[in-house]
Amino acid sequence: MSEILSHRVRVARRFTRSIRVDADLGDPAALDGFICSQSAFDALLAMGRHREATGHSAFTWTGPYGSGKSSLAVALAALLTKPTKVAREFLKASDPSQADEVIRLFRPKRRPWIAVPLVGHRADAEITIAMALKSALPDAPTRSAGERFAAWVKRLAEMAPAEGIVLLIDEMGKFLEHAAADQGDIHVFQELAEIAARSDGRLIVIGILHQAFDEYAHRMSRAGRDEWRKIQGRFLDIPISLAGEEQIELISRAIESGWQSHATTNSVVAVAHALRGGRSGSLKSLEGRLRACWPLHPTVAALLGPVSRRRFGQSQRSIFGFLTSAEPFGFQEYLNTTRNDGEEYGPDRLWDYLRANLEPAILASPDGHRWSTAVDAVERCEARGGTTLHLLLLKAIALLDLFKDRSGLQPSLDLVRSSLPPLAVDVFEELLTDLLAWSVVVHRRHAGALAIYAGSDFDIEGAVEHARQTGVVVDYRQLARQAALQPVLAKRHYETTGALRWFEIDLAPVHEAGDRIRIYKPAAGAAGLFLLLVSTKGEPSAEVRRVIRSQRRADDDRLIVVGWTRDSFRVREMASELAALEHVRANRPELEGDAIARREVDARIARISADLEDRLADAIDLADWSLPEGVKADASKRLSGPAALSILASSLADWRYPLTAHLRNELVNRTRPSSNAAAATRVLLRAMVEQAGSDRLGMVGYPPEAGLFVSLIDSTGLYRRNDQGDLTFQAPTNDSPSRLLPLWEAVDAALKGAARGHTLDELFAIWRAPPFGVRDGLLGILSVAYLLTRRDHTAIYLDEVFRPQLDGFFVDRLLQEPGAIRLRKVEISDVDAGLVTELAKYLGDDSRLVASTPLDVAKGLVRKIRDLPSWTNRTATLSKSATALRTLALAASDPNQLLFEDLPRAMSDDSECAGAPLAGAVLRAIAELEAAYPAMLQAVAETLMTELRFKRGVVSDDYDLLQKRAINVRGLTGNFRLDALATRLMTFEGRPEEIEGFASLAANRPCRDWVDRDVDAARIELAALAQQFLKAEAFGHLKGRGDGRVNMVVYVSDPGYPEPFSSEIELDAIERKAADELSAMLAAVITKTGAADHVALGALAKLGLTLGRQKPESADSGRVV
Repeated sequence: MSEILSHRVRVARRFTRSIRVDADLGDPAALDGFICSQSAFDALLAMGRHREATGHSAFTWTGPYGSGKSSLAVALAALLTKPTKVAREFLKASDPSQADEVIRLFRPKRRPWIAVPLVGHRADAEITIAMALKSALPDAPTRSAGERFAAWVKRLAEMAPAEGIVLLIDEMGKFLEHAAADQGDIHVFQELAEIAARSDGRLIVIGILHQAFDEYAHRMSRAGRDEWRKIQGRFLDIPISLAGEEQIELISRAIESGWQSHATTNSVVAVAHALRGGRSGSLKSLEGRLRACWPLHPTVAALLGPVSRRRFGQSQRSIFGFLTSAEPFGFQEYLNTTRNDGEEYGPDRLWDYLRANLEPAILASPDGHRWSTAVDAVERCEARGGTTLHLLLLKAIALLDLFKDRSGLQPSLDLVRSSLPPLAVDVFEELLTDLLAWSVVVHRRHAGALAIYAGSDFDIEGAVEHARQTGVVVDYRQLARQAALQPVLAKRHYETTGALRWFEIDLAPVHEAGDRIRIYKPAAGAAGLFLLLVSTKGEPSAEVRRVIRSQRRADDDRLIVVGWTRDSFRVREMASELAALEHVRANRPELEGDAIARREVDARIARISADLEDRLADAIDLADWSLPEGVKADASKRLSGPAALSILASSLADWRYPLTAHLRNELVNRTRPSSNAAAATRVLLRAMVEQAGSDRLGMVGYPPEAGLFVSLIDSTGLYRRNDQGDLTFQAPTNDSPSRLLPLWEAVDAALKGAARGHTLDELFAIWRAPPFGVRDGLLGILSVAYLLTRRDHTAIYLDEVFRPQLDGFFVDRLLQEPGAIRLRKVEISDVDAGLVTELAKYLGDDSRLVASTPLDVAKGLVRKIRDLPSWTNRTATLSKSATALRTLALAASDPNQLLFEDLPRAMSDDSECAGAPLAGAVLRAIAELEAAYPAMLQAVAETLMTELRFKRGVVSDDYDLLQKRAINVRGLTGNFRLDALATRLMTFEGRPEEIEGFASLAANRPCRDWVDRDVDAARIELAALAQQFLKAEAFGHLKGRGDGRVNMVVYVSDPGYPEPFSSEIELDAIERKAADELSAMLAAVITKTGAADHVALGALAKLGLTLGRQKPESADSGRVV
């Protein structure tokens, strides 16, 4: 039969409920089993090192109740007054080197100190300290009459027959509380600190506090608090507090057991991992401490520290009180009633201990509400018939959930399961399923943890009534948003026009009507506002109607219809209750941790909001609306409810927008089209400017843009066949059911009287405003359609630069920045008709021009100049008139200014030059511009051909001979540039693009970048390459390439000449053939004359000398050097 645990497990005797410094200082048993934690050890080191470095010896120890400050004071007194072996005994758990340092710092000469302990109470501090000094030093000299207290204490420290005096003031806060309450003097502590600093280490003052020094003075004046802070600065504060793992270590050392159970391995590992939570550190050491806490369950050992640090606990005092007391469900009772093979002291027993012994203190603490919720959950589980296992599981969850913030132990499934006796997985899951089904616990999956299902005892009714009595103000604007008042749709107007218009609804007290109307700004797409007034001050109906009549208005951009509800009282009461509930929800701190109360308040807010929404709907239906003059609302009077209000909205919309277009397309006839609608609009606009003239603008099938085309372009007659049968964009007609003509006429009128024209943004504003009301989604399509139907009389500017034609880039800019596009109306006078007519005749060959209008002529002229080669638009070789025309066309931004102002001024010195003569000058300049580039290319080609000694027509009319020559030369010399030239000559047929290739090769620059100096450089380089080409031909035979050129050299020495003469001759194949024929003829002449051979040779030499000194007659004759 196994024995009970108390025979094997005991708690060290020194762990009594508390330590009293003055009573336990001389008790040898006071330090029996004392454990100096690392935090306490660090505090002693900090004190000693500070004294050694600065000589300052006044300290305060600050820490919560039960954190071991008094025990540490007794230990320090023993260190200072007892033999050093005593100190080594309670420091043995620390690092030996550090223990030696502590002893060295406080007992450098091994001489003992005199410890003067005292416990503070609500009395004068100076008197109490003086009595303690006299008690500890009976032979000390008495205080002289008139001697200051500080001077007397200093004299005692100097005369003490020891190393010095250590003054230990436990509960020092009691003195401070007394001084703060009675406006007493605490300068005694300042004097003690100053004496300790000047005592050469003979006096140490230590004050023990539970909170910061100046916290005791929180009720004093600012001057008083400043004075206390000055005194606090005389002391070095040392915090005394144990970390969670240190408390576990203390518990493990406090429990003395002859053996340890191995049944807790899994739970030890789970708790250790949960405590570390991913932080660095050795799990093995923590697991060892948790095992050493047996027979406490690891979860209980980890929770005791956090439990003790709550307001109802007192840190170590609560821990060791739990370990040593015989209270119900306490540890000692467990040891005395449990056998060795029994279960560990688990979380369920700790729950029972707290409830039986500390529940009143817990309920009075900030944890009271959560504790009550957990207790309620346990009681509901019992009422449900929960078994012992159900309660074990629920109590473990309750404790972990209650203290998770301080312990770091989240009630996860693994940790909860490890906190129970060994259970099968299916049994645990069945227990948990029951608790979840009974709504006593919840599984927060986002946190991966269990929690107690929160209940509440919050008095909502009392809180709401209190809020109403404090005068909570109803914000009717916020109320309208919360009530989710739906806009009133003008349905009939939408069915007729295709434009969806709505009116906002808002609430306002009668006395705020004027301010609300004045500051109202319509939301995007809103047609106006129904403003419902509520009588909040009991205004009579006559006064309300007077206010409504005075505020009735319909501005250019705002339509406001004011009404008054006869149900103001009920609306006002419900609004007041809703405001009170929201005030409670936002301002009652009790709700912060009360999920059930929050949920109930939220439910009531939702319920009253729904009721108020219904009440406001009824109030709107019963409202008396004051309509603008001219609005007919007779039809709405025969109906009630939303239908009547919708009819009224349609009447208002018809009255507000009488000239609105009838365009039925839900994709774009709205203020903010969808992204798909915007994409379809972009595709349609590109087709309008790029595919005009094609059937259905080139669209195949029925993509979204095809639907836009059919409903907005085709069905409205904007794109139809003209008299010639061609599909073109044409202006709308007056009888069109789409009613687009008023839009066109409005823009025409705006442009007619505007010298600078208007931007599209400005024109869009006209279309948006009454009486048109065009929606934003239609503006781009309608504006491009207008431009295509008015292109003959409208000049387009993009970024203030004239745009001769519409294209995809223009469409993109229009959709992104319509303000960058400006339109101007173009008009022509009779004086300038001749100029336009003559230019139109010339430009009429351009298939893109369809009318002889100033705009079309200007577009054609600018386009023709801009389409010229880049070199033509850069060269300085043109005449003055051609250069002037080019400059004006490239910089043109206004067709009228170009044709009728700039051209007459630049093209002729005669100010009267206009009409047909001016057109002739312009046409001549155009001809010069068009001929400049081909002429330049021809000059380049002639230079090359001349240098290559090639002339078409010598043998044939093609370039076969030149191509064969190039074949012989390519790859002959290793000169890459010469090979490039030969390669091009191999296929050369005289085309302009081939000549451009030669010039680009020579100038090392593409033709689009040419300037005059590039052309000059190209001609020189081509001549040089041609010379290399000719030389290469002469050496073609070296690589077996026949039909090449040959070189001949003739040397002649004649007394009639000052020096010998040599003549080098180059002949190609054709020239060699001609030379052979001439040689035969000369031979025949010599034979006929019968001249001797040397005479014949002399004659030939003489002839060669004569020919060699003559200048060649043509460039294509044999070259003589």
